[in-house]
Amino acid sequence: MTDIVARHSGGGEVRLVGLSRSFGTMHAVRDVDLVAAPGEFLTLLGASGSGKTTTLMMIAGFVTPSKGDILVDGISIVERAPDKRNLGVVFQSYALFPHMTVAENIAFPLRMRHCASAEIRTRVAEALAMVQLSGFPGRRVGELSGGQQQRVALARALVFRPPVLLMDEPLGALDRKLREQMQLEIKRIQRELGITVIYVTHDQEEALILSDRIAIMHEGCVRQVGTPAVVYEQPSTPYVASFLGESNFLEGIVEENTVTASTLRLQSGERIAAPPTSLPVGTAVQAMVRPESITLSPPQGNDAANSVNGTIEIREYLGQSIRYFVQAAASSVTVREPRGGARRASPGERVTLYWSPQATSLFPK
Repeated sequence: MTDIVARHSGGGEVRLVGLSRSFGTMHAVRDVDLVAAPGEFLTLLGASGSGKTTTLMMIAGFVTPSKGDILVDGISIVERAPDKRNLGVVFQSYALFPHMTVAENIAFPLRMRHCASAEIRTRVAEALAMVQLSGFPGRRVGELSGGQQQRVALARALVFRPPVLLMDEPLGALDRKLREQMQLEIKRIQRELGITVIYVTHDQEEALILSDRIAIMHEGCVRQVGTPAVVYEQPSTPYVASFLGESNFLEGIVEENTVTASTLRLQSGERIAAPPTSLPVGTAVQAMVRPESITLSPPQGNDAANSVNGTIEIREYLGQSIRYFVQAAASSVTVREPRGGARRASPGERVTLYWSPQATSLFPK
């Protein structure tokens, strides 16, 4: 593995410029401008039909853009055939050759590049070690588990040392425990090689774990790009807030705005504080608060907190946490507390919900 790592000089930059794809009257991808920096793990995250896989397939060369350009290290590849783009690709189905052994599957890209036999043997051995399958070169694909097949597909995509690796829902067919193991493996290999990865998934948790940055797609457009912390804690739109994680939306009106804070009057008549906003007084807004930011216990010390009263409707035990559905502020509010939290409540009980004003995001209604 040390040799293959040493020969990687780093990943390539991928730049999408006004990339679009239409199928008749349906616009699958609309004017996407996006850059994956060298060595970055960039995830395209979105629901089914958001355009993420179509975008990836245009980069790979399997779908022709309606307009726009794709550049790798400043060179346009949009007119090149898929096998001339020098990009590694891993599909959800793995697309392995069942009549070949593990070693033959991994060697296939090298044979297509007419590499010498000695070099093929060396690189295949390195790739097998990299994915921890050194003892499996003679196995047939049908003799492998799903996780082992995924490792073979990954090794085959990396054996010719591409500057960019494209991955389309590669863990979708695996059970949860195996998915978690393979997430660690993919991230380990990506860091060791310094390769650029563009990864497609609909799994929010997977995106948060793996990514340096996440591009959230909806209706063919990129709605927000940022680090996992930024897109989760500072969503740019209600859609991003609702898609990435659980969210509560409380409707109200901006009643006061200063340089340090804003005051909202909720539909229930209660008032809460939020960070200052550029929205004028009188604007109808949605105040978004994450369930884990809300507690049933008053804050310690003199920390200021919003508070609204409500009634527990449902209590769910989730192992590491307890989730409550509370009728409060003229809405149904979700609260997620650690299992060992000091406050326990039961359905029908009257409670007070507390959260920091800084945990509130405002969007015009």
